[in-house]
Amino acid sequence: MRSNDLDLYKQFVKTTFKMRYKGSILGFFWVLLKPFFMFLILFMIFSRVSGSTTGLTSQQYAVYLLSGLIVYTFFNEGMIWGMGAIMERAGLIVKINFRREVVVASSLTMALINFSINLGIVIAVALILNISLTFLGLAYILLICFTMFLALYGVSFFTSIWLVHVRDLQHIMELVLQLLFYASAVFFPIEMIPENFRFIVYYNPVARFIKAVREALIYGNITDTKFVLVALVTSLILVVIGSRYFNRHIKKIAEHF
Repeated sequence: MRSNDLDLYKQFVKTTFKMRYKGSILGFFWVLLKPFFMFLILFMIFSRVSGSTTGLTSQQYAVYLLSGLIVYTFFNEGMIWGMGAIMERAGLIVKINFRREVVVASSLTMALINFSINLGIVIAVALILNISLTFLGLAYILLICFTMFLALYGVSFFTSIWLVHVRDLQHIMELVLQLLFYASAVFFPIEMIPENFRFIVYYNPVARFIKAVREALIYGNITDTKFVLVALVTSLILVVIGSRYFNRHIKKIAEHF
């Protein structure tokens, strides 16, 4: 990334950060409050059932639930904000000459910042609840986060272009993500799903990322490494292909704004 593009990227991140919560009384605290209130509701409803099913203590289930929520929220925000990156900066794209990938990267960076803050809170909660954390487990979580970021970056190259042509895609994506929330075992253990339907979770990449994060955070176990490494390589390929697709089509979209 050139110096001018890097400066523009930083400015986009700052501007998006300010605009995202402009006019809100609580402002940036919504980053913390939204998953917190979701956590409270789900914890009160499912803690006893999930604990008896998996053998988790209430302290472990609290970290189990929080970690699932923040990973899914990262994915959800990355998909929505990455897809809307071009539309959000349409005026600048028409008027100013710069590398258009910057708008996609800056939108996804907001999701990454939110995730980093929430992860720090989950780690603090885990320490307070006497969950033994390991350096290797935390490092593995960072690798998973990096893999997810690359995957979101690659996908956003496609979806941000598609949204310009098909505005209904945003509503379709919101519906898909809502369904994916329930298919990712965010707030309930996989053991609660009938065996005939567990393949839905097994073949769901988001659910496998969440499971790997939980194992690393609660038990310090490094699991599903083959899947994570394959996902990392696939994400890198997706970024390369997506970047070429993006640069080929971005020049033709001005007439659709």
